[in-house]
Amino acid sequence: MAAATETPTDQQTLLGELVMQRRIALGYTQVQGSKACGLSGQTYWNVEHGRPASPTTYAKVEHGFGMRAGSCRAVLDGADSITLTDGTELISGAQIQRIPAEQLADDVRAAVNSAARLTLPDVTHRQTEAMTERVVEELRRLGLLPEAS
Repeated sequence: MAAATETPTDQQTLLGELVMQRRIALGYTQVQGSKACGLSGQTYWNVEHGRPASPTTYAKVEHGFGMRAGSCRAVLDGADSITLTDGTELISGAQIQRIPAEQLADDVRAAVNSAARLTLPDVTHRQTEAMTERVVEELRRLGLLPEAS
């Protein structure tokens, strides 16, 4: 009689999806991913398919794919994302990247300036700049845009 196969838990399945998502983002095939992590093809396949693995295996995946140490265990313990070593957060189907406050403020300024020029052609450059700075100040006051460091 064949041994029963263990059905992965939701968290194991999520971890496998996140690992696969990271591998694809890095442009690796499964074979390349397993090599980047220093794992056999079968062991790596098990991780991507939500099969239980050893703490050493998870540590190798974290190291090979640029994840913060303990990220795999955190997902297995209930977290819904993996944090990469650069601070980017990997969630199922997406990636959240932290943008430096001043870069975000510059992006807001550029968007407001562009929108003003397109929708208010009679407004002067000085008026557009003043409106842009007012928008940035208001977003900071509301806590939606962090203070410049």
